[in-house]
Amino acid sequence: MSQFGMQMPGGRQQRGAGPDVYTALVFLGVVAMGVAVGMLWVAGTKVAPDGMPFNIQDADRIQLKTDN
Repeated sequence: MSQFGMQMPGGRQQRGAGPDVYTALVFLGVVAMGVAVGMLWVAGTKVAPDGMPFNIQDADRIQLKTDN
């Protein structure tokens, strides 16, 4: 009967599909992207004026922060 897709009464219940390899790869990609954004944020705070990565430097007067 299994060739017709029939189930016997009282048989074991079917489980739903779990996460597959593509779900794991997407999760790994999201984590890697988060780490990359964090690293760029840290690098941006080192070169941005006033330590804010969204601030834009003046094209005529580019300054780097010094650790004194």
